[in-house]
Amino acid sequence: MSRKQAFTLIELMVVVTIIGILAGISVMTYRNTKERALDREARAALFLVRNAERQYRGRFERFWPSGITVNVLARINGNLSIDLNGANWNYAVTGGASGITYSAAASRSGRTWTIAGTTGNPTCSGSCI
Repeated sequence: MSRKQAFTLIELMVVVTIIGILAGISVMTYRNTKERALDREARAALFLVRNAERQYRGRFERFWPSGITVNVLARINGNLSIDLNGANWNYAVTGGASGITYSAAASRSGRTWTIAGTTGNPTCSGSCI
């Protein structure tokens, strides 16, 4: 007579537990990787705004906008001749009263990246990864 081989209930429970632990770790890693990629997107967009502001100042001898905050993406893209995508971030550009200074921000989910002036790097505030 041949004897059938089978897994015991304990062995199956151990395998299911290990798979659950690995799945949990991979989901957490995926989320962190996605958030870091979104942060890189915001930084790249702010560098784009900074360079566009440099060009705008070269043409008009002042930064855009003058004395107000603009958070309408179509106006930012049109005036600075850039193409920001607002799918993941909310953008705002603020100009100083006389057009001497500007700052730009990208905000999302409790964190904000900002950049000001024609030098420097974007900085993050809030729940940064």
